[in-house]
Amino acid sequence: TQFSTTRDLEIGGTTIPAGKYTLWTLPTTRGVTLIINKQTGQWGTEYHPEQDLGRVTLGVEPLSEVAERFTVSIATEGTGGVFRFDWDRTRWAVPFTVK
Repeated sequence: TQFSTTRDLEIGGTTIPAGKYTLWTLPTTRGVTLIINKQTGQWGTEYHPEQDLGRVTLGVEPLSEVAERFTVSIATEGTGGVFRFDWDRTRWAVPFTVK
């Protein structure tokens, strides 16, 4: 998933300068990690870890309804918002602030 921001963000203690990035998720038995990667324009699963800007642990919460498709969304809150990743009956999320 590619995303762009015109403002600097702070996500989980990591500063994300304005620009374009790709988002990757790394699920493990202990939770899910969000990877913010500086490489854009690649095809499919062409992932280069040396391009990682940062990694952030996502919080987890149950969903009351099934998300039949993996869905990425952003909800605005206060001086920032929350990145949300929904799939099946689970939401992984991490708050961010606009600098």
